[in-house]
Amino acid sequence: MYKLCKTEQSAARQRELEHGLVVVMNTMRYEDISVSDLCEKLNIPRKSFYRYFSSKDGALHALIDHTLMEFDVASDYVESKKRSMQSDLETFFLFWVQQKPLLDALERSGLSGILIERAIDYSVSEGTFAADILSNEAARMQRPVMMFAVCGLMTMMIQWHHDGYRDSVSDMAKVAKRLLTKPLFSVT
Repeated sequence: MYKLCKTEQSAARQRELEHGLVVVMNTMRYEDISVSDLCEKLNIPRKSFYRYFSSKDGALHALIDHTLMEFDVASDYVESKKRSMQSDLETFFLFWVQQKPLLDALERSGLSGILIERAIDYSVSEGTFAADILSNEAARMQRPVMMFAVCGLMTMMIQWHHDGYRDSVSDMAKVAKRLLTKPLFSVT
């Protein structure tokens, strides 16, 4: 668990610590990191760590959740007179390219699944996701459709990262769009 910060200064400090976790995770596997190790590497007292997080897992969850919120905010500010599913998906893939250090750290420790789980939870709880995909669904089906779409997109993005971003952002968006808008049996 992590604390919600009330001031900009404490929120900035919390994000600093979260990014410090990424740096440490890129040198050590997550399971091998203790709070003491983290505090030592970040040169902070344990008391400072516990001001923001209840545990190492709390710091990881805060890091992922804040990254997902960052995407949500960034995608809201995409300035395009002609927004489309293609451009929204390109924004999605481009955002995650910029999160390469986080993705590297999660992959190194076998924690990519936590990113997928938290992305699904976040999307469902915040009601975020492409309205184009959900607009024709009955209310009772919107949640499972959203879960399916978010899980698929995140899994695609993680595999793309794992493969070294061999395909372009545009190509990834085209494939994702096709998967999200066409019946599965017609996808080739």
